[in-house]
Amino acid sequence: MLSNNIHVGVEINLADLHSDPRLRKSISDYDSNIRDQVQIEYLQRGPCQPKDHKCLKTQCGAKERSIEKDAAFCLCCYLFKTNSGEQAGGGVFTKNGYRNWKKKRRLYTHVGDLNNAHNQALKKCEYLMNERQHIRNNIQKNAKPSRTSYRIRLTASVDCIQLLLRQGLAFRGHDESNNSSNQGNFLGLLQFLADHDEQVRVVTLHNAPENLKMTSLMIQKDIVNAAAVETINVIIADMDNALFSILVNEARDVSEAIDALLCKHGLSTSSLRGQGFDGASNMSGELNGLKTLILKENPSAFYVHCFAHQLQLALVAVAKKYDIVGAFFTLVAKVVNIVGASSKRRDILREKQALKVIQALKGGELSSGRGLNQEIEIKRSADTCWSSHYGTLINFTAMFSSIIDVLDEIAFDKVGSDQKHDAFISLRLLQSFDYIFSLHLMRIVLGITHELSQALQRDDQDIVNAMDLVKLCKRKLQDMRDNG
Repeated sequence: MLSNNIHVGVEINLADLHSDPRLRKSISDYDSNIRDQVQIEYLQRGPCQPKDHKCLKTQCGAKERSIEKDAAFCLCCYLFKTNSGEQAGGGVFTKNGYRNWKKKRRLYTHVGDLNNAHNQALKKCEYLMNERQHIRNNIQKNAKPSRTSYRIRLTASVDCIQLLLRQGLAFRGHDESNNSSNQGNFLGLLQFLADHDEQVRVVTLHNAPENLKMTSLMIQKDIVNAAAVETINVIIADMDNALFSILVNEARDVSEAIDALLCKHGLSTSSLRGQGFDGASNMSGELNGLKTLILKENPSAFYVHCFAHQLQLALVAVAKKYDIVGAFFTLVAKVVNIVGASSKRRDILREKQALKVIQALKGGELSSGRGLNQEIEIKRSADTCWSSHYGTLINFTAMFSSIIDVLDEIAFDKVGSDQKHDAFISLRLLQSFDYIFSLHLMRIVLGITHELSQALQRDDQDIVNAMDLVKLCKRKLQDMRDNG
């Protein structure tokens, strides 16, 4: 409070300040945090000049008189006079008071020339009472445009990062220097925003101070972390003590981090109804894995693999529970590794496939046209990549005969090879009925669910339409079971 009471480290009541210059304490005895307020208070009151006493007025207009001591003092020197020895009367006009009324000329001598200590103190009084020159006003005046520019830069950076997060795009480039052509998505998007918004262009990038560009890696991470905190807080508020599940895509043991997160937001493991981690033993192990430890404390916290939220991967994981299908996917992965082990083998596969396409076109087995019969390559499937298994089986089917030819060359090559025997075994297994049947079965099943998977990935998908798509997919699978 800076009106009657001041609370800036110390407390003082301005109304209790003594007006009589003999009774008031030295200005240097006041705390530096409130000293300027005391000075302003005394200046607003003006010099102590009792009406019943004659006070000699001089050029400074700031002479005071103590009734108790019958002495003259100088208000401006009391408030601002520095330690200047005997200049301007020393401490006579600030501490002891002037009483030699026979030599009144000393009062004029005290004022002195323009560089005298008294005149310097008088200027400080004038500056203090001039609100337009007050340091607080200058700071506020200069700070306002700076704050506005800072807010524009920060808002622009936040908007760019939000867009990149929504699209799942990387932020940084290999070279973020000013002349680089590969600065990364964040700086590229920020430059695009500046090019189309004059207000942003004026205060960002090249026009911003070097230490306030709001583009460094640390700033980007801080904004992302702030967004994560706000998002989590909104989710926690929406939960309102409801049952919940946790999904952690991490191979390390993060039990302490999970425990800290639950404690931070006041969540109890008794309300946990689902837990999803990857297949690492320290996370999902049957003996000492985090999954098991949570289940011991709460049997209702059912475990699901962390990638089960992706439909295609969930179907593959379930299908692999059957030995014949599990062995089939293992064989496919091995064949892909053998055929794609080197650039030479991939070139051989590409040439054989091109020859077969040409022969099929000549024989009328394939239709020609724009966009048809594009060159394809064998794909590697991954348990962490959406729809990768379906894409692998599509290309595997289209290139099946070419893959068989390449395996045959490797298996019966006279030159020894580390994978020669693997190719021989794979060649025999791949042409068996069980594996051909598994290839077509899984390709059709994943093909039916692939459409649903793609539809569920759309951001504008509503729950009602999604449920209708699920029902349609189920009917197709049931029809395949009954009539396929």
